[in-house]
Amino acid sequence: MAENISALINHFGNQSSTAKALGVSQATVSYWLSGFQKVSPEKALLAEVVTHGAIKASWLCDLIAQVEARHKVGESSPKFPISAPGSDGSVCVSSTGRGV
Repeated sequence: MAENISALINHFGNQSSTAKALGVSQATVSYWLSGFQKVSPEKALLAEVVTHGAIKASWLCDLIAQVEARHKVGESSPKFPISAPGSDGSVCVSSTGRGV
């Protein structure tokens, strides 16, 4: 994660400019870089906006990265609804493709 924080800082030139652009203190940026503090989802999303996408929120925030990963898994899943098992454990799918 430190390399992604470094990329963010490099984008703005230094820790002070990064802090000003994101509305935090220079100390906060230093804490992010050292790993002492994590970047909040809000600040990560703001960073993506103010860098016009040069720095991705998912690079800065593990929570956003996890959500994006889960979303991608959902996109690759079959588009068929999952049927609930019947009382005997069987699954019956109608000819329309919808679970019963």
